[in-house]
Amino acid sequence: MPSLIHTLQKIVKQVDQAPDIQHALDIIVENLVDTANIDICSIFINLHDDRENLLLMANRGLQAGIVNKIKLQMGEGLVGMVAEKAEPVRLEDALQHKNFVHFEGSGEENFPVFMGVPIISQRKILGVLVVQRGRQAFDNDDEAFLTTLATQLANAIMHAQSSGQMAELLKGESASLSNILSGVAGAPGMTMGRAVVISHGAALHNVPDRKIKGNDAIENEIGSFKNAIESVKQALHDQAEGMKQSLPEEECALFTAYAQMLDSGSLVDDTCQRIRQGNWAPAAWRKTVEEHADVFSAMDDEYLAERANDIRDLGRRVLQRMMSEQTEQTVFPDKFVLVGEEIMATDFASLPLHNLQAIVSEHGSGSSHVAILAHALGIPAVMGVTNLPYTQMEGLLVVADGYSGKVYIDPKRALLNDLKLYIREEARIADSLKELKNKPAITLDGYRVSLFVNSGLMSDLTPSLRSGAEGIGLYRTEIPFQIRESFPSEDDQSRIYRDVLETFAGMPVVLRTLDVGGDKPLDYFPIKEANPFLGWRGIRITLDHPDIFITQVRAMIRASIGLENLHILLPMISSIQELDDAMILIHRAKDEIEEELGEHIRFPQVGAMIEVPSAIYQIEEICQLVDFVSIGTNDLTQYLIAVDRNNEAVAELFSSLHPSVLRAMEQIVQGANRQNTPVSVCGELAGDPLGVMALMGMGIESLSMSAGSLFRVKKVIRSFTHHEMVEYFNEIITLSDAQDVKDFYIERLDEKGLGGLIRAGQ
Repeated sequence: MPSLIHTLQKIVKQVDQAPDIQHALDIIVENLVDTANIDICSIFINLHDDRENLLLMANRGLQAGIVNKIKLQMGEGLVGMVAEKAEPVRLEDALQHKNFVHFEGSGEENFPVFMGVPIISQRKILGVLVVQRGRQAFDNDDEAFLTTLATQLANAIMHAQSSGQMAELLKGESASLSNILSGVAGAPGMTMGRAVVISHGAALHNVPDRKIKGNDAIENEIGSFKNAIESVKQALHDQAEGMKQSLPEEECALFTAYAQMLDSGSLVDDTCQRIRQGNWAPAAWRKTVEEHADVFSAMDDEYLAERANDIRDLGRRVLQRMMSEQTEQTVFPDKFVLVGEEIMATDFASLPLHNLQAIVSEHGSGSSHVAILAHALGIPAVMGVTNLPYTQMEGLLVVADGYSGKVYIDPKRALLNDLKLYIREEARIADSLKELKNKPAITLDGYRVSLFVNSGLMSDLTPSLRSGAEGIGLYRTEIPFQIRESFPSEDDQSRIYRDVLETFAGMPVVLRTLDVGGDKPLDYFPIKEANPFLGWRGIRITLDHPDIFITQVRAMIRASIGLENLHILLPMISSIQELDDAMILIHRAKDEIEEELGEHIRFPQVGAMIEVPSAIYQIEEICQLVDFVSIGTNDLTQYLIAVDRNNEAVAELFSSLHPSVLRAMEQIVQGANRQNTPVSVCGELAGDPLGVMALMGMGIESLSMSAGSLFRVKKVIRSFTHHEMVEYFNEIITLSDAQDVKDFYIERLDEKGLGGLIRAGQ
């Protein structure tokens, strides 16, 4: 079997575009038998996520009628052995192997040369790819080829599986697969609503299906589509004419050829037919373009295969024109779940937040910026949902479980009733905790903890105040920057900060200076880096642009005049020099305003965020220069355990309860205590009932979290003694794994009857 790169690419591409898993598997076995030197190709799939069973779902070369008839347990037969070992197996005479299981009537006894390769994704055995020959043993090149193929097929098979599931669901058929997808728990809670799909830009693959009804609506969509076609055709003709002055005629002919392709009846007619079947024009066009492009992609002639790219280019041009003419605003149901390939922080600016129930995203992790905003809004979020069929979900009922990271798409009645019970239990627990609003966060033995809220949206200031918070422990000033098309002026910023400071008059308000870069971009200030999380971000940007920093600090100080509750927090401090430079600029801003007003102004409290490992080892020197420090557990965890917190592929490794992270935070607390410097925690760990127990055990007295987490945290604090918390911490700090720490604290909560704070309904 030669290492045929072209064959591999062709198979993977076809599988990736398959409408369902059965088509995908059939494509694989047909192509391998036709193009490689093998007699039999079989694929066994762990279809129902059942670790015990592998079902033969596709075959070429054995007797007809055996597909879906052969099922093996994990470890059973040669196929089960490959799955159990999770590594390739090559045999010259499979019939003599102790694990060989003969299937009567299959005809495989004539093909004893065997090779099986596991299909694996994220440690999960999806299935086994098997090839057989009558003679000629498989060699290292054969194994390398099939292993590479299996690796690339894993994600494509998962995509085909979820696409096929959705197709059956939308037809109203009884799906053979469960319509439950798994992601990463982003923000706690469980709720349901109708899916509203959000897309960015005019990318064909991003366009969601959207049903239209009524002859008038259909004719309007067809009219919009045909107008876009004519507009693009005219633009192509104009480009051809304009290029004639600088390019040979044959090169200009490309634009004319494009226009002629749009004249062909099939592209236009097929799209109009799909619109008449009830899909809006952009999605109907998407399906037509994909269908025609796939025909060319499958051709063996390289020149003709390249024409698929021409069709996709045309598709993009027409789609851009259509989307620019789509004037109808998104209609938001009373209760909706925002769904998309990737949801941005700026998307929140255009949403009716009072109707938003949850967020479900194909990309992102539990500690990404969007998940943090979901925390702040008190809504569940499920991130990193692999192969989320978002283009087909518009209007479907979606249940989002932000505890387990599960997404239920249009669940059947029995399952839906069970989920409703969980949701009601979640609401009951939330209501029962409201009685804690005016009660202090104090342990059973009198240890007092100050509870603050994290904020960044004006819409969550009032809920934060009503939650009984003692102030704002972290106000993310980057959000007003992100929802604008240019840097806000000093006056604009000052008005925003004044509203925040006045809302919490008499209480401390911590305004963090601009913290962009990484997963918080500014469209009008693009930063392109190979590794943005180790690059130009946070205080590094604002010190390199003192004009931005001084303008912001001036706005903060002006906004605080007469209120005197401003605290300034500096993000991403990694050296003493950065802190020195920032303090010089803050003093300069304060002196400028004093000179302009002709009066003395109180210098604000200034703190440093401890979220970079280097700061841990200079904690005492840092504390000598600031009034307080605040631990940002999200980035600190990311840097300490080398896990990109926005990468769903490694999201399960991210945990701020990792013993190394806890030991690092303990070191921060001890160093700050030696300098009598207050320490707070403003990362997501502060709002986690399990995290609160660890933080109190190491001596933290100030926590800042989303408003939705405050009551649960207060319940935990009021249910234990501080002495217990310290004893627990001394025990867990010796453990070797984050899961062990979680299990330990969950047991302690269960002993107090507080398990529902972690998972409603369990």
